[in-house]
Amino acid sequence: MIILAKYKLIPDEVNRNKRQVKSEEKSICPICLSEALNVIGTRNRRAINSNGEKLIIVIRRLKCSNCKKIHHELPDILVPYKRYLSKCIEAIIDGQGGRISCENSSIYRLKRWFKGIEAHIKGSLASIAAKMNSAIKMGGESSLKAIKTYVGNELGWLARAVRIVANTNNWVHTRFAFMA
Repeated sequence: MIILAKYKLIPDEVNRNKRQVKSEEKSICPICLSEALNVIGTRNRRAINSNGEKLIIVIRRLKCSNCKKIHHELPDILVPYKRYLSKCIEAIIDGQGGRISCENSSIYRLKRWFKGIEAHIKGSLASIAAKMNSAIKMGGESSLKAIKTYVGNELGWLARAVRIVANTNNWVHTRFAFMA
């Protein structure tokens, strides 16, 4: 998957909850770093915003001409394999879940999911920082604080962290390999 930072969400003329993603940046294969990606179709991706409204976001499917892998272009408002928008998940992680319209069980599951993946995100960001000879140190501080140190503490930190980790092919895939 490829996470986009520059894009437009174009509303559908028939369905007001449907949006088409129009990329404004050149996508690069996260596996082989080739720019030879061909559009092979689209698919609908469902998402839920902070008001509890269900959205349908149409994302492009791309096939790399070099390594033959298929990727989906996700806007950074989405977190791979999650239904809530990234700003909703970020608010829940930051302890502001009271302003998000979702059930307590969903809040619990999202917090549990992040607790399970935050060490991986921290490690991926630290590895990328080391490869770039970054002066940022991610020592003994908490994983969440280290992630925010790397990507910035202001709003949108989760989207930035997800984009970096996914676009370097370090995102943990949750699908089973044996499922067809």
